[in-house]
Amino acid sequence: MDESKQSEIRKEDYIFGLDIGASKINLFVGYSTGDSVCIVECGDCPLPKADEFDCVVETLKNAVRSVESLVGVDVRDVYVGIAGKHVNSINYQGLITLPTGEVRNVDIETVKNQASTIPEAAGQIIHVFPGEYSLDDQTGIRNPKGLNGRRLGVEVQVVTSRPNAIQNLDKSVRSAGLHVAKIVLEPLAAGFAVLTPDERELGVALVDIGAGSADVAVFVGESVRYTASLDLAGNSITSDISKCLKVPISLAKAEEIKKKYGTCKLNNLIEDETFPVPGVGDRGDIPCSRTLLAKVITARVEEIFRLLSADLKKHNVYDLINGGIVLTGGCCALEGIDEVAERAFNKPVRIGHPKSSGGIRDAFSNPSYATGVGLLHYGAKDRVGNRRHETGKQIKVSVKKGLQWFKDIIQNYF
Repeated sequence: MDESKQSEIRKEDYIFGLDIGASKINLFVGYSTGDSVCIVECGDCPLPKADEFDCVVETLKNAVRSVESLVGVDVRDVYVGIAGKHVNSINYQGLITLPTGEVRNVDIETVKNQASTIPEAAGQIIHVFPGEYSLDDQTGIRNPKGLNGRRLGVEVQVVTSRPNAIQNLDKSVRSAGLHVAKIVLEPLAAGFAVLTPDERELGVALVDIGAGSADVAVFVGESVRYTASLDLAGNSITSDISKCLKVPISLAKAEEIKKKYGTCKLNNLIEDETFPVPGVGDRGDIPCSRTLLAKVITARVEEIFRLLSADLKKHNVYDLINGGIVLTGGCCALEGIDEVAERAFNKPVRIGHPKSSGGIRDAFSNPSYATGVGLLHYGAKDRVGNRRHETGKQIKVSVKKGLQWFKDIIQNYF
C-alpha cells in the first residue's frame, strides 16, 4: 500500500473482516469510503486442524501478526463470519392492530419485533430479515409506511445459531487478542462482495461452496428470504478422490491432485490422458486416468447442487430466483463447475468474483475470498448505520435540551 495514502487514513476508518474456514483463515483489512471499502491487505493462513481450538487460535494470531506488519495498524474489532450446520433459518410471522389507523415507523418496528420473538430452543439470533408486509387484505407490500389500515403483518426470516457455536467462535477470537464487532452470516457477507443490484432485484441464490460446507442464501431486494447449509463440499470431493482412485493416497495428496488436475469438463479431456500418483512405499509413480478423476469430482459436485436445488424447492423459494445462481467460494476453482450447476439448478449460473470501490487486486478477486471481502463491505454499511443512529440520538438530545432551555427562559422572564 502507498505509504502517503496510508498516512491519510484515520485509524478508526480501518475495517477488519475475519473468515475462519475449514482449511484456512483470512483476515482482511480495508478502509471505509462512505458505505463501501477499499481493500488494503489480507492475512491468508492455512488452517491445518480446524477442529482443534489451539490450532485455530495460533493460526489466527499468525494472521493478525501478518496484517499488522504489512499495514502497520493494530487489529482489534473484527467482523466475523459464521456458517455451517449449526446455523438455522426459520420463517416467523407477526401481526398487530394499528392504534392510529396509519402505519408509522414505530408500528413497523413493533410488528418486526413480534415476529422475531422466538422460542429459546431455536437458538441465538444472528440476523432478522423482514420480507414483505401485509395490510388488511393487501399483500406483497415492501414498505407500508404511511398507508392506512387496521392490521399490519410481516413475515421475517430469523437466522439463528446454536449458542455454543457462537461462544466457541467468540472465545477463539478473544484468545487471539481480538474483539468481535459483529457476527455475520457468511453467505450474507459474500453477497455484498459478488452480487449486483439487478440480481438482487430479480431474486438470486448465492451458493458459497468452500472446504467444509456448501451454504446458500436467497436474496430478494435487500432482504434474505432463505438460508441453508449442507455439510458436503470441497473436503467431501477430496475424500472421494482419496478413496476412488486405484492407488491409495492421503487426503493431503488428494487435495493436491484436485487442485492440479481436477476438472468438471469431461468433454475437454484427451482420451487416455493420465497424471502421475506416487505409489505406496518404493513402488514409484503410477499413472492414473484423468477421466476417472473428473468423473469422481463431477459426481460429487452434481450431488451437492441437486441437494441444494431440491431444498430450495422444498422450502418454496426456488421460484423466487429469477436472477439465477451465483457461485462463490474455493471450489469455484474447479473448471466447469458452473456448467454442472446450470444442469442441476436449471437456472443461469455465473461465478461471483469479489469487488470493491477503486478496484481490487487480482489476488483478492478470487471467489475463495468472497466472504472475507464481503465482511468488509458489511462492516462499512454497519458503521454508516451506527453513525446515523448516533446522529439521530444526538439530534433528539439537542432538541430536548433546546426545549428545556426555552422553557427555562419562559419561566424565568414571564
